[in-house]
Amino acid sequence: MKFAWKVTLVTLCILLLSTGVGSYLLISLSFQSALEREITIAQEEMQMLRLSYEAVCDARGVTLENISQRGRGLARTLEEAAYFVDYQLRVTTPSGEYVYSTLDSPSDQELLEQVDRRSSGYVLREDKRTGRRLLRCAGPVVLPDGILYMETARDVSRLFADRETHYQVYRWIVLLVVGVSGAMMFAFSYWLTTPIRSLGRAADQLAQGDYSTRARIMGGDEIGELAGNFNRMADAIEKNIQELEDAARRQEDFTGSFVHELKTPLTSIIGYADMLRSRDLGEDMRFKAASYIFSEGKRLESLSLSLMNLLVVGRSKAEARTVNMRKLCAEAARISQPAMKAKGLALTVRAEEGAVRGDGALLQTLLQNLLDNARKATASGGRVVLTGRSRENGYQVTVADQGRGIPDRELNKITEPFYMVDKSRSRAEGGAGLGLALCKEIAELHQGHLRFESQEGKGTIVTVMLGGVADA
Repeated sequence: MKFAWKVTLVTLCILLLSTGVGSYLLISLSFQSALEREITIAQEEMQMLRLSYEAVCDARGVTLENISQRGRGLARTLEEAAYFVDYQLRVTTPSGEYVYSTLDSPSDQELLEQVDRRSSGYVLREDKRTGRRLLRCAGPVVLPDGILYMETARDVSRLFADRETHYQVYRWIVLLVVGVSGAMMFAFSYWLTTPIRSLGRAADQLAQGDYSTRARIMGGDEIGELAGNFNRMADAIEKNIQELEDAARRQEDFTGSFVHELKTPLTSIIGYADMLRSRDLGEDMRFKAASYIFSEGKRLESLSLSLMNLLVVGRSKAEARTVNMRKLCAEAARISQPAMKAKGLALTVRAEEGAVRGDGALLQTLLQNLLDNARKATASGGRVVLTGRSRENGYQVTVADQGRGIPDRELNKITEPFYMVDKSRSRAEGGAGLGLALCKEIAELHQGHLRFESQEGKGTIVTVMLGGVADA
């Protein structure tokens, strides 16, 4: 779904929710308030009718005992009184016998159960026969020897009809608002997302290999800033691609030069060796051929050692000295602390006493490379832990981070020269793919090895086991 449609739909949903709930509550509260007024009026009318009926009964000496004899005269009195004629009411005895009634519906037993000498009640009923809504009230008519029940009915159908009318008008208004607002919002959203579409087209061209494309900056808002950031990213990508091409070309040139350097001595060695093998040469010639083979072999040896020194540690063996590993861990952490702090990382060191035989400078390079890799892999706010433990057969150093982790398929390749798991990140951080290769060689020079444990999204643990335990 297009972003403009998403903005339109979300806005309409918010508009419908806010106006719908607000209007519904307003109509409901207005209806409830009107209904409560009708209830109050109905109860007041019932109370007045009840008191008036009690007064008539008292004037005519009506009691429960003689009501059957005087009921007809009482009914005539009520029928002749204009006050009672205007209301719908019913009076019944506790046994359910009608004394007087102008209601055309039977008594509401549930309502009458609410009534006693001191209490009145009311219920809202729907007349299924006529569909009217009736507010029925009931109260006690107190006689000297007991009570009668008075019921009244007030038609409140108009309130419900008005509420339904309000709901219908509200629905039409909502439809109108949704239609007009939806059209306006879509047009507004489409206009707002024009820079985003332009940015998307530029990103697509960049993905297809056109690194010269740039986004058009429209305005100085956040989208304009995003377009500016995209252009800076495109500049960086173009620069990085150029640097990669240059690096690939340099590596190709290096490989070609190295192969060429190998070809010349190998050709001489093979030629003179074949001459010694296939011909009967004099002493001088044999000595000369052997000398050529020896010198070219030494040349190959020198070339191989030079390449090893270039890619690894710059030397062929470690200097054997006693190295205090606790102090070395503290020193490596001290050197790495500023970079860790600048990135917002917490560096913790837990190193036990212990010593190994080796080259302190190389071992410090190993630890700093591991700490630097942990720093690069861990986002701001994370933690890096450097742990050192003395073992029977050496000293174990562990560097644990909370970084992005390494895929399982990459674990067996990360110590290869020039190999980088995340090439863009390594280039951005200034890496060349030689750090772990260097660490591996340093560990092996100290009779040790590296072990990697990693989970994507959780972090990496690098364990260095160093041999060559120093004498106590």
